[in-house]
Amino acid sequence: MNRGFSLMELLVVLAVLGILASTALASPGSQRQQLELESALRRLRIGLDRGRLAAARRAEPCGLSLTAEGWRPPLTSELMPCHGAAMPLQELGSPQLQLVSNLPPTLRFAANGLLLDGGLVVLSHPRLQQRRCLVIGLPLGITRTGNYASDPSVDLRSSHCQPRHGR
Repeated sequence: MNRGFSLMELLVVLAVLGILASTALASPGSQRQQLELESALRRLRIGLDRGRLAAARRAEPCGLSLTAEGWRPPLTSELMPCHGAAMPLQELGSPQLQLVSNLPPTLRFAANGLLLDGGLVVLSHPRLQQRRCLVIGLPLGITRTGNYASDPSVDLRSSHCQPRHGR
């Protein structure tokens, strides 16, 4: 009667444990990056909503500019800024997200809160293959989000922003 493990059995067990450990260690980083991407997408929508509310509350047109850092006052002084709408897209300490957009330099909000400009924003993280997108449609500024199914550096099109499935 043999009461031990063979060298081969021990090596197989160690290999399986190594694979399990590596997937357990790799997963939290990927999940964190995915959460950063989702958070930035939510902040895009929140900035738009805040711009609408600011314009309607004051009954005056206002504007916002989207930069890689987030929503900012307009780059030019043609429109007053939408008060309370400027916000960063990323949490402090996570400046890795990349933003590509075909929005005009300043998004304009009418005095009644309607958005007068539209376009597409694509967000990506250098460690993730997935790209998230936000389409701002006119005339009401209705937004839709999805996964961007093309290379945003080649040709930016809203038709490439595909709805997410399974969530």
